[in-house]
Amino acid sequence: MSRYPLEAIRSLRLRKQDEAERKLAAARVVEEQRRQEVKNAEKALQDYLEWIKKEADRLFSTIVGELNPIHKVMDITKQIEWNRNHQSTYVVAVDEAKKKLQEAQAETVVCRQEQEKAYKEVWKINQHREMWLHEEALQEERDEEAELEEVASTIFAMHAH
Repeated sequence: MSRYPLEAIRSLRLRKQDEAERKLAAARVVEEQRRQEVKNAEKALQDYLEWIKKEADRLFSTIVGELNPIHKVMDITKQIEWNRNHQSTYVVAVDEAKKKLQEAQAETVVCRQEQEKAYKEVWKINQHREMWLHEEALQEERDEEAELEEVASTIFAMHAH
């Protein structure tokens, strides 16, 4: 049987499919890492919010019920305000993590589309190859039958004389 004439193209498509599958797997790993980073950033924000509340309660408890110099009250108020302002750092971290997750999800979609396209290309050439192999087998069968008929007619002709 002859060698499939498009085998080089088929091999190239198979390599492209493998590469697309590796890229998709890598994109999924990055996406999962980004998802975890969002969870971590949200947890850090939640922990900070809980700490702020406890810290504000603790700081206020040091001045409630007693006469305190104004500078002490101002210092505690400034500390609580600084803590609340620092909260924005955590909010920004959550927003950045979510943005990176969205980018990773978009990359996964692109990689999935590329992998599906590569899969279809391999499927198409495999279908062509199967048809070609079937036709090639039928042709070989016809050639063998023709050869047998030729041999049989030659033998018949030799015995007829």
